[in-house]
Amino acid sequence: MKELRDRSPAAIGFYPGNKQALKEMIKECYLSEFGPKSLPKVNPEGPRNIIACVAPHAGYYYSGPVAAHLYRAIANDGKPDSFVLIGPSHMGYPGASIMVEGNWIMPEGRVPVDTILAKSILKSGQIILDDDSAHMSEHSLEVQLPFLQELYEDLKIVPIAMGMSDWETCKEVGVGVAEAIKKENANAIIIASTDLTHYGMMYGYAPAGRGPVEKVIKWVHDTDGKIISKIESLDAEGLLKLVRREDLTMCGAAPVTSAIIAAKELGATKGIKLQYATSYDIRGSSDAIVGYLSAIIIK
Repeated sequence: MKELRDRSPAAIGFYPGNKQALKEMIKECYLSEFGPKSLPKVNPEGPRNIIACVAPHAGYYYSGPVAAHLYRAIANDGKPDSFVLIGPSHMGYPGASIMVEGNWIMPEGRVPVDTILAKSILKSGQIILDDDSAHMSEHSLEVQLPFLQELYEDLKIVPIAMGMSDWETCKEVGVGVAEAIKKENANAIIIASTDLTHYGMMYGYAPAGRGPVEKVIKWVHDTDGKIISKIESLDAEGLLKLVRREDLTMCGAAPVTSAIIAAKELGATKGIKLQYATSYDIRGSSDAIVGYLSAIIIK
C-alpha cells in the first residue's frame, strides 16, 4: 500500500513564508499598477464559464500582479470544487507525473489532493505516472496555491508536472484530464502554469542582442504575442509547433498545450488574454527578462 505523504513547501522565497506577510503581498499584487487594482470577492452565483486558464509562476515580486488578474477572474466566475494544476517540471522529470494522495503544506494551511479526481485522471490518461517525487521540489504549481487559498477555504487540487513532451503525450494528458472531469462530473478548473520568453545571459538566450533595451523588449513582446495568439485561438498543436520550431524559451508549452486540448474536449470556444507584462515592465531590471501571462479559456 502506498504511504500517504504530505508535501512540504519548496518555493518559499517566491512568496513570503510568513502568513501575514504573504497576505499583505497578495493584496499588493491585486492593487499594483500592473494588477487589476481591486481586491477579489468570490461570487457564489458566478456563471462558471472558465474551463481552463494560464497563470505565471515567478516570484510574486515580479509576476504576482499579472497572476492577480487571473485569480480575480476566477473569483468572479464562481466556486469550483477542484483545480487541476498542470505545470512544467523544472527539475527534469520526464513525461507527466501526478500526485494522487496527500496534502500540500502551505503557510495558510494544508491543501488536500482531490484523490477521486486524481485517480480518475490517472486511469484515463494512461501515459501519466503516479509519482509524488516529481512534485516535491517543483515551484510551478505551488506558487498558485496562496492565491487560491485566499479565495477558497475548502480548496482541493490535482497536481500534474510535465517534462519536455511531444504532441502525442500532450494529447493523451489533455484528453485524459477531460475524460476524467466528465466521468466524475467534476466542477473543476484547469490551471496551466507557465512563464513565456526567458531572455538574457542568465538563460543563454539573446536572439535580438543585448541592447538597446527598447529593442529587446519589443522583440520579447512581439515573440510572446505570437504565443498568446495561439492560446487565444485555442490552437494547441500550433502552439507546440511554434515553440519547438522557433526554439522559444516558454517553459510550460506542454502544460498549456495539454490544457487547451482538455478545454476543447470540455466545450471551450475561445481564449482571452487578461494581462501580459514582462519582468522589465514591472520592475525595470534588464539583466534577465521574462514574459508573464494571465489568460482564461471559456465556454
